Amino acid sequence: MPLSQTRSYSHTYIGVTYQCQCINVVLPTHIYQNPMS
Repeated sequence: MPLSQTRSYSHTYIGVTYQCQCINVVLPTHIYQNPMS
């Protein structure tokens, strides 16, 4: 596997993990602030 592909995969994995962490933090707060929605 070329080094560029490895770096791209690593960057994508980090990006997805970061997005999941953001969702886990923001979503419960949004639901707590807006229980009717």
